[in-house]
Amino acid sequence: MEYHLLTYSLLFLPIVIVLYQIVPQKYRCAVLLAADYLFFWMVSKRLIVFFLIATVATYGIGLWLSHVVEHATVKGKQLTKKKRQVLAVGIAITLSMLVAFKYLKVFGIGLKWVAPIGISYYTLQTISYMTDVYRGVVKADRNFVRVALYLSFFPQIMEGPISRYSETAHDLYEGKGIEYQNLVFGYQRILWGLFKKMMIADRLAPYVSNVFRDYSNYSGVAVLIGVICYTIQLYAEFSGCMDIIIGSGEIFGIRLPENFRQPFFADSASDFWRRWHITLGTWLKDYIFYPVSLAKPVKKIAKKVKGTFGLSVSKFVAPSIALFFVWLGNGIWHGAGWTYLFYGMYYFVLIFIENITEESRQKWAQKHNVDYHKFGWRILTFVKLFIIINLGEMFFRAPTLTDGFGMLAKICTDFQLSALGETNFIIDNYDILMAVGSICILFVVDVIKEYGIGIREKIASFKLPIRWSFWYAAIFVIIIFGAYGAGYTIMDMIYASY
Repeated sequence: MEYHLLTYSLLFLPIVIVLYQIVPQKYRCAVLLAADYLFFWMVSKRLIVFFLIATVATYGIGLWLSHVVEHATVKGKQLTKKKRQVLAVGIAITLSMLVAFKYLKVFGIGLKWVAPIGISYYTLQTISYMTDVYRGVVKADRNFVRVALYLSFFPQIMEGPISRYSETAHDLYEGKGIEYQNLVFGYQRILWGLFKKMMIADRLAPYVSNVFRDYSNYSGVAVLIGVICYTIQLYAEFSGCMDIIIGSGEIFGIRLPENFRQPFFADSASDFWRRWHITLGTWLKDYIFYPVSLAKPVKKIAKKVKGTFGLSVSKFVAPSIALFFVWLGNGIWHGAGWTYLFYGMYYFVLIFIENITEESRQKWAQKHNVDYHKFGWRILTFVKLFIIINLGEMFFRAPTLTDGFGMLAKICTDFQLSALGETNFIIDNYDILMAVGSICILFVVDVIKEYGIGIREKIASFKLPIRWSFWYAAIFVIIIFGAYGAGYTIMDMIYASY
């Protein structure tokens, strides 16, 4: 079962909603937990055992850290060292399963099974909880059900967003009743997610797959269109699934963190990543960037550089070293292939250049009275960033690095607009028209959201006949024009594989 399938939104989710609402409040957490584990079992079957091991280990390590502090016979550095050892045990347990399933296969060893669904996501949440207990940000929870709910909430188990214990655990366990407004807004957001997935992403998928599988048989301009289509497909699908997930949580009164914020309207590569897969970025910042930049060896390196080259150079040392490990982690988190590592290093180089040139760029702008908010500069920034994003996504999607460079060479050396007339786009003119129209709608909605306008709230302010006519029309558009049924292949969620 996947979130974009109607069996989820029209069968599984409604059943959970009804059962959750009819039982007394104190038992609602049990209903949610049962739904969580049933959902996980339906997707990963016996591999749920590894998820249970991770859950028990996370809960136990939290209590162990609490015990170390409460019954400490040592203080200061010795206590910190002991806590760090306990944390290392917990991280080793959860990371070992991730490594065994995802990374050892590169060397021809490791587990032969398919990885448990969502292992990359819930592993980060286990590390987040244990680290926050270690830091004293949250107290170790003695209630196993609450910890289990935090790690297993069924709407987010497959693709995130990666939440913190302090954000969701209390609300998940509290079991508040479902409110009408939450139910309506939740399903409206699910509907918007289905629109992006079924009207855009699944329509573009066949052409994208063909181009990346056999780019040598396409002209450079056709390859470029395939790359752009993949970027749009990835955004429509991943953000669409986030809409379904966050909408599902909203129904139960659970405010899951946002994972996208109009990323194509960013003004730099670093700003793009503050808008794209937001929760992964904040996790990497809090649990890799800050610890690395504050680590003693890094401080020593910065101090030596300061003595040799001065403060103007040394101030970049710690942030740059930390940034390297952040993007190394980002690449490795996505997978063990060289393309993912290249993708991480690609953004490391871009953001590193942005950081070290920021002061000089600001001085240049002030000297020449440049206003980056003017329409012309905004368009130029959009085009520049769109090129950067598509180049990165091309290598991200390419089967190998060789293929990625081959596609780039094809675009640069065989760019003939006349070849478009001979291009086999796989999908017919009707599907192309539907995809283009839907992309335009997505663009307009993102523009409206960029200006801070709440679309659901705006529609809710209209009179009943108008607002329900709008939503019924949206439902019929998806039913009638969605890419499903005869002639279409149901596409798996891209980010569920990570």
